[in-house]
Amino acid sequence: MLNRIKQKFGFSVCQTPPAVQEPPTGISAIPVISLDEILGATKVELRLAVQRYEDGILPYNQALALLAVAVAAAPKVVLEIGTFMGHTTKQLAMNLPEAIIHSVDLPLHFAPEKDSVNEMKKDDFHLIAKRQVGREYRGTLYETRIRQHFVDTGVWDFKEAAGANLFFIDGSHTYDYCKNDSDRCYELCQGKGVFLWHDCDETHPGVIKALLEWRAIGRNVVRIEGTPIAYWKNE
Repeated sequence: MLNRIKQKFGFSVCQTPPAVQEPPTGISAIPVISLDEILGATKVELRLAVQRYEDGILPYNQALALLAVAVAAAPKVVLEIGTFMGHTTKQLAMNLPEAIIHSVDLPLHFAPEKDSVNEMKKDDFHLIAKRQVGREYRGTLYETRIRQHFVDTGVWDFKEAAGANLFFIDGSHTYDYCKNDSDRCYELCQGKGVFLWHDCDETHPGVIKALLEWRAIGRNVVRIEGTPIAYWKNE
């Protein structure tokens, strides 16, 4: 019908243009992929501790995804930001028997009202107050391969973890710290490594903002399906 009108009157008839879909924003702008897609044909064997949940611990289903990626990458040096009780620190050491694990947490006597060493905003003060840094790995045979650092990453010399090429960023989840920690890790490995971030979810907008900035400059950060863990690898 439209073509006959055009032929008879010699002009085109305007059609309603299709609706323009707005690009996704927020967490929906970070694609989700399955752990299978990350591992491909690689098979991994894990040792996984399953225990009653306590606030601050990495749930075992999330630990499984993290450890699977770590074992597949087979790093010789790992940097974990955010030791807390040391559950994840220990499990990384358990599953990477040839690796040195560097783990960073705030000084033991940190007090937010008087120990701020920079203007960067922190969060999770309820967890900071009750932490027993390294409790889970202390006295185990894995302790000899764990290098514990008590320092604010806002002022830390990341070169103390020289050689690291697998990073688990789970410290303060504000934008300031996520950006700082991510950028310093990137510099440390000169952009060649495996990056994992915890708490990439709607309750941590600072993490999302920092990771969207990475995506905007061509670093294809994704989320691991069924977890709040973000992932990026560059070889």
